[in-house]
Amino acid sequence: MTHVTPHSRPPGPSAVTMHPWSIVPYANRMRRGGIDIVGKRFEMYGDLYLAPFLGRDVYVMRHPDHIREVLLTQADCFQKPETGLTARTLRRLLGNGLLNSNGETWRAHRKLVQPAFGPAPLARYAEAMTEHAQLAVDSWHDGATLDVSKEMMELTLRIVAKTLFDHRITSETDRVAEVMRVFRTSMGGADAVLPDWLPVPSRRRSMKALAEIDALVFDLIDARRGRPTGPDLLSNLVGAEGEPDAAARLDRRALRDEVLTLFLAGHETTSHSLSWTLHLLASHPDVEAQLHAELDRVLGGRPVTLEDLPNLGLVDRVLAESMRLYPPAYVIPRVSTRPSEIGGYTIPAGSDVVMWVYHTHRHPDVHADPLRFDPDRFLPERLRALPSCAYLPFGAGSRTCIGKRFAQIEAQLLLATIAQSVTLRHASSEPVRMDASVTLAPKGGLPMVVARRRARASAA
Repeated sequence: MTHVTPHSRPPGPSAVTMHPWSIVPYANRMRRGGIDIVGKRFEMYGDLYLAPFLGRDVYVMRHPDHIREVLLTQADCFQKPETGLTARTLRRLLGNGLLNSNGETWRAHRKLVQPAFGPAPLARYAEAMTEHAQLAVDSWHDGATLDVSKEMMELTLRIVAKTLFDHRITSETDRVAEVMRVFRTSMGGADAVLPDWLPVPSRRRSMKALAEIDALVFDLIDARRGRPTGPDLLSNLVGAEGEPDAAARLDRRALRDEVLTLFLAGHETTSHSLSWTLHLLASHPDVEAQLHAELDRVLGGRPVTLEDLPNLGLVDRVLAESMRLYPPAYVIPRVSTRPSEIGGYTIPAGSDVVMWVYHTHRHPDVHADPLRFDPDRFLPERLRALPSCAYLPFGAGSRTCIGKRFAQIEAQLLLATIAQSVTLRHASSEPVRMDASVTLAPKGGLPMVVARRRARASAA
């Protein structure tokens, strides 16, 4: 290993000092192939490299030891970025909600939201999750070709709307899906790098989509203000308008930001996680057969419940391995607020830090044969051997995803319901490609053919 001393700068590509008209082609190139470009840079420069971009130092890392320093050991030296290309696009969509806020605002709002993800609410949510999943699967006809990515998006959207906001989405699913499609297209492309005042077509499309989703969310909030319907999250948030603590008080705009953050972040990542899982199972029929055997043995043809999950170990491991290979939240950005030292290098205050979860999960020093789909990596004895921050689909530290347990329960119940009822096979021989923008999604959808199966009752 090369000896480094504090204050030295990591290796990396030359600084990007381009003319304004060349920024867009560069951004589009990174948008289309950023995962491969960054992967090659890790191979060339090592686990931590410096990629200066437009006058800012960007420290890019993948090793669990370095990520642990940022998210755990020296977490007080780093915060969520409030400027930069990714932050600007996310703030345009989600405002200052939990995903983007820092400091007292973040702490106060997280405290308001946290009770919605406690054990008692999760038990209530589980029933709605299974009910919605079964309704969806029952509508899939034998031999039909479905865009599974679209189906999972709509299913998880209906679930988060009902469980967190006591709202039954019907016609709005297409509107929300279109908003996310527009913002996925704009993320990292011309819309992200060009000035806000420049009326490029992608900017006009994103603003129109934003107006659509704002209208939906404000309608939801206004219908609930002064007329709380029950113990759902939205009623609790609306009730916070009169909080004496200024940091915890939510005006109409702050309500919008938190509702939209939970509305979209609460369904999109789980949707992609399930899509990638169904893709992997279709590509590995041996693992799928083991999964069917577990479901038939434990459930015997009846609907899955929350109490069944401890006995469905393979369901859990299949999902965990899917999120290792295809983590929906595939990068974690931070900005340094004070100087720190990581990997022998000084990270000056004001520097951007990008942790590539995708490449951490595929690090050859952490996982043997890292590209192979192997759910047994998550057997308890092997999981205990993983270093800290080697697996972080939900982040780590104080900024761990607040809905982590919600997402895990939802994914397990939905996968169990789907795999018990149907077998899915790819409708095309074309390889499934990745679309890396806001989250990691199957590019162009995921067409699959449905084959109904009947769960065999337990021999007992």
